[in-house]
Amino acid sequence: MDELGEILREAREAKGLTLEQAFAETRISQRFLAAMEAGDYDELPTPVHVRGYLRNYARFLSLDPAPLLERYENSTRKRPPLPTPNPERTPIEVAAPLPVRDDQPFFDPVNVELGAQTVKDSSATIRLGIIAAAIITLTLIAVRFVPILLGGDDGMSAIQDAVGNLLSTEETEPEAVPDGAVLAATGEPAVETSRNTSGTVDVDPEAASELEVIELPEPTPTRPQLPAVLDELNLRVDILERSWVRITIDGEVQFQGQGRAGDLFEFRALQEAQVECGNCIGVLVTINDTELGRLGGRGEAGDETWQTNAGG
Repeated sequence: MDELGEILREAREAKGLTLEQAFAETRISQRFLAAMEAGDYDELPTPVHVRGYLRNYARFLSLDPAPLLERYENSTRKRPPLPTPNPERTPIEVAAPLPVRDDQPFFDPVNVELGAQTVKDSSATIRLGIIAAAIITLTLIAVRFVPILLGGDDGMSAIQDAVGNLLSTEETEPEAVPDGAVLAATGEPAVETSRNTSGTVDVDPEAASELEVIELPEPTPTRPQLPAVLDELNLRVDILERSWVRITIDGEVQFQGQGRAGDLFEFRALQEAQVECGNCIGVLVTINDTELGRLGGRGEAGDETWQTNAGG
């Protein structure tokens, strides 16, 4: 048994408590409590759990957790590293080289012929493209300049006349319906319509004043509901990102300061538990084994309070 575990055991026995009674008060597994008192910290899941459980157990035993945590850190530094087994070296088998045949050529002549054929096909395609472009260019030149050389019209005047007629054509307006006209089929008065070329919709001001803008509510993440009857609050706070945290249990501040990623805080409240944080996305809260999730977004400040039936 190491010195740190002996201090914890003597403090518990001085209070006249058993491991089962300590578990009922701290909610720390009896197996973990026995491992800490025996100095067998490898039984705990991670060093982060060791620090969190050691801090909570020391406060429960009315001990200052700071020197105990320092003793734990010193003991972990002095612990020799585990030897790494040397893997057995397996001999590497070198494959025998393939036999070289005298009648085997250095390269395959078929591949060379295929490559040459591909080059020939691409060159022929380029030449055909150049010839087609030249024919099209000569045809356009002939259509444009041959009539001029022969003294005739080149056709530009006809094109200009057609464009002018197209631009001068006015759009036919719909025939207006006389006032008071009635549709034969429905017996209702006809409504005069006109084309709105501005791209907007004409709205009656009186009708527009009666329109209501409906704003859809933003979806909010759902949080698990705690039971309606709460005799006590077993609070667990996991620090996922660096954040300022203040934890108040039954009106007394139990922790206040910067929480680092991996820190774990567990407390038991009989009336009220309050958690304040500066970077709420890094603070995960669990109450009575019900995970409530993160308390907010990145950089957001938050303040959450939970009460038992006795506290409410």
